[in-house]
Amino acid sequence: MFQLFIANLALLTAFMFLSSRLLRNHERKPFLPAKFRFVIGGAHGFFGILLMFFSVRIDGTTILDFRQIAIIAAAHFGGIYASAVAGLIIATGRIAMFGVTPSSLTAATTAVLLGLISGILAKRITDYWKKWLFSIAASIGVITFSLFFLLGWQSWKVNLYFVAVILSGGLFVAYLIRYLTDANRLVYQLEESEAKYRRSFTLQEAIFRSATGVAIIFTDPAGVAKVFNPGAERMFGIPADEAIGRRVPGTIVEPKEFALRKQELQRQSGRPVDDLEVFVVGLSEGKGHEQEWTFVRRNGERFHVHLMLSEVRERGDGLLGYLAIIVDRTESKQAEETMMQANRMLEQLSRRDGLTGVANRRAFDEFLDAAWAKAAMYSQSLSVIMLDIDCFKAYNDTYGHQGGDACLKQVAGALQRVVGNMDGLAARYGGEEFVVILTACRRLQAAAVAESIRREVEALRIRHIGSSVSEYVTVSVGTASSIPYAGLSPLELVGMADKALYRAKQEGRNRSESYQPGN
Repeated sequence: MFQLFIANLALLTAFMFLSSRLLRNHERKPFLPAKFRFVIGGAHGFFGILLMFFSVRIDGTTILDFRQIAIIAAAHFGGIYASAVAGLIIATGRIAMFGVTPSSLTAATTAVLLGLISGILAKRITDYWKKWLFSIAASIGVITFSLFFLLGWQSWKVNLYFVAVILSGGLFVAYLIRYLTDANRLVYQLEESEAKYRRSFTLQEAIFRSATGVAIIFTDPAGVAKVFNPGAERMFGIPADEAIGRRVPGTIVEPKEFALRKQELQRQSGRPVDDLEVFVVGLSEGKGHEQEWTFVRRNGERFHVHLMLSEVRERGDGLLGYLAIIVDRTESKQAEETMMQANRMLEQLSRRDGLTGVANRRAFDEFLDAAWAKAAMYSQSLSVIMLDIDCFKAYNDTYGHQGGDACLKQVAGALQRVVGNMDGLAARYGGEEFVVILTACRRLQAAAVAESIRREVEALRIRHIGSSVSEYVTVSVGTASSIPYAGLSPLELVGMADKALYRAKQEGRNRSESYQPGN
């Protein structure tokens, strides 16, 4: 009897070890798919059947084992789906092994009820120990009732065995799973820590290797090179295996400059100075400093560098060495110039309309404000010309958006040919609308320019069968001119030109109109 009980306990322990290992992510990912929960229930159910092969016989009809604990464990790992499946499998196994007897039917019913109850408790109770204690108590309650139903008042002796086994076994398994879960968590944290370290190391190595334009050198406290990255090899023309193991100052520094700095430091300190001190003087713990130096490549070429130097220390006070990051100033200046050119190009692109190549609305607004201020300062007339492609929606509908884009480009080109050499700006105002600002330009001059634009567009002879004006693409143009004064704003001048454009459209399109007060 005792041997069978030990066998039951050993099997239970081994199975819990296996379950906890296979379900080690359960605590971090508690929401398992239903299919996986059924698998968990099936595994625990068949394990419960295995336990019955090593059960202890209390009398001719009653057996004692840990199958109830397997059901509770299934509820812990897989919820009510798992515990219900485990209970059904164990119930089926009990009847199959011992026949259809009152004892088997009672035990089977107990297994099914316990599967449902423990599953409900697992879902509703979040605290680990409360969940286990309530499940154990429920198991004891169900078994006590079943034994009383089966044996009557004589069941109390048998029930003592069940209470002792389920209570001790349940608490043992609860502690075991908790221990294994904590162990799995520690293993996971260790694995995560190792993975982070590997990622960090890989990243550092990648940065170290890929920084070919920057020299990275690490020395020990005596100044002997321990790390010499590919950027340092490229910068100084010295292979890493040759540089490592040698004192850095004597390897890369321009001799005359180094001697002068060393003499100056000796004069200031009034004592002999080691070569390394020339570099590290002024360094303080936790703070680096930057210097400008002249270094020498292996081929004798001198070049100016920016040196960033810092101490590398252990958590305590121990000095591990010095980290030097060296940037060739020549290359950095070239890079800065390249960056400035790129920024200028981006600035220009940001002020151009991507389709037509003329200035965009942002550039127009900025130029208008500047031109208005200049005109106000010198009491000069400022003119705004607005033009709109006639029946452009019909053109798009007829020739498609690609055709419409091509039309816009040609109109913009015509506009540039007329005003490109004038003192002003041509811009796309939006959609098929364009606008021109002309500085130091009076009303009659603006009207002449507007008419030139209209004729230039008409001369393109771009077919437009959907136009109600002409068989070719035409434009309507409106102009407005004024010397800035206190009661007038730049936007109001644009509004005047827009009103003149509207009048040109009303008068039949393919014409230019000048703004007249009152019209």
